[in-house]
Amino acid sequence: MLNAKCRVEKDHQDIGVIIPLDDEELKPLMTKALRRYFNALRSNEKHIKNVENYLYGTMTNLFGIYWNKLAGAKYRAEHPETSSQQVIPFN
Repeated sequence: MLNAKCRVEKDHQDIGVIIPLDDEELKPLMTKALRRYFNALRSNEKHIKNVENYLYGTMTNLFGIYWNKLAGAKYRAEHPETSSQQVIPFN
């Protein structure tokens, strides 16, 4: 898990978003990701050959999604004029 966290932070160090593992928003997301990971191992539907790589990928995806959320919040805080524009959904 720490390797995945460090990898995501290193990939995006130019923006400067740090992922704190004790964040109250991140804890339930980590719990859900770990439950999905263990359920996938138990069900054996995905035919996982390397469980360590699968856990690394799971955590990298989780931290990537969380990092995007933090980066978006940071961008909106720095650019309030663009965040007030209305978003038109695609149909």
